[in-house]
Amino acid sequence: QLVLDVGGVGYHLQIPLSTYERLGENGSRVKVLTYQYVREDAFKLFGFATSEEKNLFELLLSVSGIGPKIALGILSCITPDDFMRFISLEQLDSLTVISGIGKKTGRRLIVELKDKIDQTYVIEKGIASRGKAKPDLAEQAIGALISLGLTRYQAKQAVESVIEDSRKKLGLEELIKQALKSSK
Repeated sequence: QLVLDVGGVGYHLQIPLSTYERLGENGSRVKVLTYQYVREDAFKLFGFATSEEKNLFELLLSVSGIGPKIALGILSCITPDDFMRFISLEQLDSLTVISGIGKKTGRRLIVELKDKIDQTYVIEKGIASRGKAKPDLAEQAIGALISLGLTRYQAKQAVESVIEDSRKKLGLEELIKQALKSSK
């Protein structure tokens, strides 16, 4: 959570880890894009560091069965670019690494969002030309570590450390185990 002081009034915003990692020192000035979520029993504010994160959050909420908690979880685990790539290339295995996303929800995300993704965005990012290759082993391990409670920064550091120190090619499970050990 983030408490945003605006003219002496504090607003509680729920933010993804990616936004938290971009915040400055406590008390510093920051620009946060907000989304107001209103239901008959809830009134919540969500904050994002970039317009891409906010747009993806709104897009995720349009999918049946996806609420703010799961949408924030997705944004905390992977970048908007990676998410768009996973959807456009129908990489179900990459989506199910995220906490709260099983095969059924992953399929629903692909089915409901594939047509909504702006194809010019996909082409500009070079995603379409990459083919249906499996996501990078390191990225899968980072996603798994994030779903186990590490920040993206901690997970990336741990995975990179294990890869540098290892003299043999590791499988996904072994990479995750060793990265968990090295992060402690």
